[in-house]
Amino acid sequence: MEKLPVQRRGKKKSSNEPKHTYLQVGDRVYHKKFKSWGGGVVLETWSSNLPGGLCYVRILFQDGKQRVFDNSFDSACCCYYTGITLLNRMEL
Repeated sequence: MEKLPVQRRGKKKSSNEPKHTYLQVGDRVYHKKFKSWGGGVVLETWSSNLPGGLCYVRILFQDGKQRVFDNSFDSACCCYYTGITLLNRMEL
């Protein structure tokens, strides 16, 4: 039997490639589904150095609570897809 060619479904990322993140520290945002939270400011972002690792963002909303969201565009659970909308980006 002949060997069948191996089909690759996508380019594999190396650990030194930058992650595709949505938010940066200092960005002003709001959540489309939870307007009662008010506006928010990104306080912190962090990402794993491991290949396939996760990226998170911590946001302080006007209701006084800090909430953590997935910050990777490569993830189906990215905060962009769940309703976090960027109002403006402030350069620090």
